[in-house]
Amino acid sequence: MNRKITAAALLLVISIVTLTATQTERKKVVCWGDSLTAPHPGCYPDALATALGSAYEVINCGVGGENTVTIMSRQGAYPMVLAHDVNIYRDSERRFPVFVGNCDVTAFESSYNGSKVTPLIQGGWEEGKSAAWVNPVIIDGREFDIRSEAHFWGENGFKFEYNHYLQPRAAVDSSFVLKKGAVIETKAMRELRGAYANVFFVGQNAGFSTVEDYISQIKAMIAYSGCERYVVVSFHKPNWVVPLEKMPQMEAALKAEFGRHYIALRDYLVRDGLKDAGLRPSEKDAEAVANGEVPPQLMTDGCHFTDAGYALIAAQVAQRFKKLGY
Repeated sequence: MNRKITAAALLLVISIVTLTATQTERKKVVCWGDSLTAPHPGCYPDALATALGSAYEVINCGVGGENTVTIMSRQGAYPMVLAHDVNIYRDSERRFPVFVGNCDVTAFESSYNGSKVTPLIQGGWEEGKSAAWVNPVIIDGREFDIRSEAHFWGENGFKFEYNHYLQPRAAVDSSFVLKKGAVIETKAMRELRGAYANVFFVGQNAGFSTVEDYISQIKAMIAYSGCERYVVVSFHKPNWVVPLEKMPQMEAALKAEFGRHYIALRDYLVRDGLKDAGLRPSEKDAEAVANGEVPPQLMTDGCHFTDAGYALIAAQVAQRFKKLGY
């Protein structure tokens, strides 16, 4: 009887070890981006996870509203730093959340170029709601949560206001000061570096000054990732740095720099998007395509995609993984 119990227990242990090994061997693919990547029903990282299969774990690191310097700060290529001293009072003295800054008072700066960094202003910090991989941050050896309080509205155009707060993770028995320039180390910096592969779909909200600057930032993120497996997807809608007439030059520069690792999303969607989605072009689609713009049938608001549009992005990334042998 004891031998049977021992054998059964041993079999159970072996099964658990095998299952754990199988789970840990899944290939982590980290998707960096803004609202075009951020978690929502139909988002491209979810579709990518389905396309790649169970051998892969796709981690969504997209947060709405963030530009390239903010995304770099979360990823770790150029961490954000405190823009000014921040007083942290002991628990018995604290009456209000620790305010760091807002749309008028800069809270965090980029160690890349000193520009303002605005993490999580469209959410992403709430426990269980997003995989932004920011919290807990470590500042001067102590753990904190970065919290945002934001309000968005439409009045003569899109407007928003926000506040940033720091919440100590441990009880504070004595007051201290976090000094200006202190580095904010994110959870992603500690846990996602060295993942199997990364997808960089950044830039729609700018954060760079020139195409050369854009490429330099992407290269910094690739270098920091500690992994040679990557795919770069360029943004598809003109912004205030790259107007529509300059997008072909930008795409050519990205192609020259990243070669087979690069997907020219706008060019693909203009050329083959409707056909691959099984959609018949409308008059508006034809006008957009003739102008070098993404067909409206693939868009919901002129920037973000329909489920069919996100599925096309996922398929392109999955196909590129296959071509690159990932």
